[in-house]
Amino acid sequence: MEAVKIFSSILGLNKKRRFTLTRSHTMLSSRHLIVVLVIGVVSAQRAERFCPRERRDGFECRAKTDQFKCGIFFDNLLGGREIKWIGALPDAIAKTRRKDPELIKTIFPKVNKKPVEENYFQQWSNTCDSAEANSKCYLLMDQIADDRLDSCKKTVGNLDGEDTIGNQLCGQARRFLASAKKDTSKGLRNQPLAFYSSTCKGKWNPVSSDVRGNLQVNEKLCCDSSWKYVKCDGGNFNRSCN
Repeated sequence: MEAVKIFSSILGLNKKRRFTLTRSHTMLSSRHLIVVLVIGVVSAQRAERFCPRERRDGFECRAKTDQFKCGIFFDNLLGGREIKWIGALPDAIAKTRRKDPELIKTIFPKVNKKPVEENYFQQWSNTCDSAEANSKCYLLMDQIADDRLDSCKKTVGNLDGEDTIGNQLCGQARRFLASAKKDTSKGLRNQPLAFYSSTCKGKWNPVSSDVRGNLQVNEKLCCDSSWKYVKCDGGNFNRSCN
């Protein structure tokens, strides 16, 4: 299966503007971390590439000239303060439409009570404003930050619900670590999964708010020595989708 790119600042900016959440922002609904996570983690990525489609979509699969993107990454997986690709929007929307258009209605975060669409990522009040992109990505990705990693919901790359998000993430993390020649014998503990945004070809920067700080998936990723997902707190969880 093919990994799909799933989720701000303009290139050259050293200091990212932040925003404070207010009730005046566009109302968003639904919480489906599964779309963001699983869409991007189904298969190994070639080590020399930042993202699977980098040769086609450009350096680091950043947003296009008039676009913003919202992505999710393994944060500091290799210990060098780097980010490792999981996936991004809006890229995953087109992939989902090709696979199963009906899934768009259920697996994507929503804007004004409707599933987000590709053109949303090119709608601006102030074109290429990194603060605006950051705000929109926060409101969008905050919908999925609470979702469970042991879910078996159907989504792109997992249309049959054959494995959990956590198991797929563990497999992807292991491949990144193995490619970097890191020790994989002990599994993984408390790995953050963080949201980033890119604005108009700008680099990927953390999605954040002045009130709550950088946005991350609420549950850290833990994997046992066999690289299967486990709850970091040792609690019960769904181990498979059988």
